Amino acid sequence: MPKVTLLCGPAGAGKTTYARKLERRGAVRLSMDEAVWDDGWRQDEPPQERLDELYVGLQDELTRAVAAGSDVVVDLSLAERSVRDEWRRLCGAAGVACELVVVTAPFDVLWDRVKRRNDEEHANAVRLTESRLRLYVDGFDWPATDEDARVVVTG
Repeated sequence: MPKVTLLCGPAGAGKTTYARKLERRGAVRLSMDEAVWDDGWRQDEPPQERLDELYVGLQDELTRAVAAGSDVVVDLSLAERSVRDEWRRLCGAAGVACELVVVTAPFDVLWDRVKRRNDEEHANAVRLTESRLRLYVDGFDWPATDEDARVVVTG
């Protein structure tokens, strides 16, 4: 039976590195950053309507992949409980188990990784200032104990 791994964590935590390991083992990797990039958005943020369409596309891809018997790894920040709950409901409707994995690192490690990527040009090079990263981390809705998450600390 297929399994879905939901990754949760801030920018620079190592979610994509973790997801790529699962992808090498055969899982289908779903990435909003890459969906936006593949849709042609490089420097500008797409309009919300387009973001919503791309997001629904990822959810549809999850449903198709598990129906075909494939494991899936959802490589998104899942920074809000309501979003995590939405993906869990989708997994339940598809009849598959999911595991929530929180990927995190100390702030100085996050900032070092993000800072290095700020000069790069690819789908996973999210550009942030240190103060915006700090706001993002401080406002992150970390999973509560009832979410039964496994924590992976990197760096």
